[in-house]
Amino acid sequence: MRQAIDTGSFTSLTNASPPRLLIVDDEQHMCDVCSRTLQRAGYDVMATIDPHVAIAALDSGQQFDLLLTDIKMPTMSGLDLAQIAREKDPEIAIIIMTGYASLENLHQSVRRGVADFLSKPFELEQLRLAVDQALRKRAIQQDNFRLRTLEQLLAVSEAFSATLELPELARIALDAMIDRSGFQTGFLLLGDESETLSQAVAHPHDARLTDAGQELAKRSFELRQLLYEHTALYGTRHTRRLHTALAVPLRAQGRVNGVVVLCDERSTTLRPGVQQGLMLLANHAGAALRNAALYQQLDEAYQRRQELDRLKSEFIAIASHELRTPLSIVLGYTMMVRDQVEGGQREYLQRVLEGAQRIKEIVDDMVNLRHIDTGEAQPQLAPLDLVGTIRQAVEHLRSSVELSGRTIVTHLPEMLPPILTDREKVVLVLNHLLSNAIKFTPAQGQITVTISVRPYADIEKMNSASISKPSAALRTLPWVIVDVADTGIGIPAREQMRIFDRFYQVGDSLTRERGGVGLGLALVRELIASLGGAVWVVSREGEGSTFSFALPFRQT
Repeated sequence: MRQAIDTGSFTSLTNASPPRLLIVDDEQHMCDVCSRTLQRAGYDVMATIDPHVAIAALDSGQQFDLLLTDIKMPTMSGLDLAQIAREKDPEIAIIIMTGYASLENLHQSVRRGVADFLSKPFELEQLRLAVDQALRKRAIQQDNFRLRTLEQLLAVSEAFSATLELPELARIALDAMIDRSGFQTGFLLLGDESETLSQAVAHPHDARLTDAGQELAKRSFELRQLLYEHTALYGTRHTRRLHTALAVPLRAQGRVNGVVVLCDERSTTLRPGVQQGLMLLANHAGAALRNAALYQQLDEAYQRRQELDRLKSEFIAIASHELRTPLSIVLGYTMMVRDQVEGGQREYLQRVLEGAQRIKEIVDDMVNLRHIDTGEAQPQLAPLDLVGTIRQAVEHLRSSVELSGRTIVTHLPEMLPPILTDREKVVLVLNHLLSNAIKFTPAQGQITVTISVRPYADIEKMNSASISKPSAALRTLPWVIVDVADTGIGIPAREQMRIFDRFYQVGDSLTRERGGVGLGLALVRELIASLGGAVWVVSREGEGSTFSFALPFRQT
């Protein structure tokens, strides 16, 4: 038998549709009286004089909230019909009508889960009252069932929250669904719409899912339906052969990401409440497993990135060490030969020196970044005359800047108390920012260096693209801001958040006009962060850029 299970809500007195009643009595007159009375009371009634018609209605999948049947009928006992109805739907309410009331009949009725016992003849008000009470008792039982389901969901949710390990979550989900369903064996399979299903866990571990079980899981996955079958061999467990199976799809964010297949030796009655409880568990489990899978993918990506970072750092360490010695020899001998020659040869050697010096700067950047990564570049704080340091850096570059047709100006305060910081790191930052400004400013352009002192609140307002955030204690101090502005080509808005990343360069690195490997601004960010400061850029394409860094004005 194959059946697609309706996973709708529990039937209750609070539903929009009226409760459905099934009335069976071999006397047509009694059927008609009961049917009309209960229809007037607002119930949806199906009445028949033939118990086999009633059984066929139950077999067809029709849902009834209550069975009202005579106990003594020619073709079948009402007690036997009650037992069949209870097997079809364990939650159905049952009332027995009889003109042969006895202790034996009462005892058998109780054993079959009969809710009430009406002795003929009875008043119509008695009938309405008995039906009402039986349905209320059924609603209370359903509410209790819901409560137990919610309690189990809470317990399972706590278990899900305790781990993000995919195998452990799969085991917890499968155990909960086996416990809820009453089945003895289960399999949890995972996959998505682009993958075939693969078994993640089985309970017990030596259980085996057959080809028929795999096929049932596949159909449940594709149809997105809960399927119940007992027509084939779906699994094995030791020497047991499992001929009954229930496939429950797992859902997350509107997509099916797995299936649980529950198996048993015997044909098991599926209570509607159990079906809904399993679907709730399945949806909860699907979401938890989806989150665990995403976390696992993220963790794997993070591990790959960590390995790449390790390899990159190792390469930088080896390359910088191996380059420094031959580079020192090239610089030394080239300077010596240049000083001994004249004319065109001297110019050629000067170009060699400039190229070698550029390589040295790149190697130095690589070494400085490695020192920061390994924690070797701890700040050496000492009082620093920031105004004098900036003047010195600008004057060192002024002649070469002016020879290229650019101008460089400063707006510096006359008096600024020394700031407690690391002089070497600040000089490195200034040199990189000034070199960048010169490199990207065309002839007749201007570079401007400015110093100001402001509260941190002003920095937060300007600093929408800040890279590093200082501690709360440092935000209470005044801050020194150094701006290096140029009238160069500017930076596209889409690039501005990435220019402080290592090895990132605006434009195609193979076709761009200007040199560099994308380490200078990354080093600026790391150096300023190590000093507890902030760094940012404000730029408009075609108009120029202003790179700013701010340091807490510590004086002692």
